[in-house]
Amino acid sequence: MKDVLRELKSLSLKLQRRETSLVDASCYIQQTIDVLTAMKISGGKSTQKVEEGIATGMFKDVELSESRPKINRLQFFQSIIDSLKKRLPGPDQVRMLKPLDKCFWPEQRSALILYGENEQSTHRGVTGKK
Repeated sequence: MKDVLRELKSLSLKLQRRETSLVDASCYIQQTIDVLTAMKISGGKSTQKVEEGIATGMFKDVELSESRPKINRLQFFQSIIDSLKKRLPGPDQVRMLKPLDKCFWPEQRSALILYGENEQSTHRGVTGKK
């Protein structure tokens, strides 16, 4: 659980920045999903330390004894991943908003004049509106 909380804290801090756009948020959420998916399989730093302690029967000089049922690690991680995926903006939303994000704007003025027009015409064609 500590590994998951560490990743969610990091994501939360990134999402709270003033300069974070929807495009950035989408990338941050996807990165967190990727990290948690990897941890689901191999575990994080804290998971590995606990597993070593379980193997030896000691963790930080405390004898371990099992008294409660264990949390299903795979199910726990998958639940967090599924929850994050629900909050992930759709690819169409991100694509439509990219022209509004200054970090994606071309540096040359001639390229900037019509920047975003292709994205708008693609969007209009999808919705049927003009």
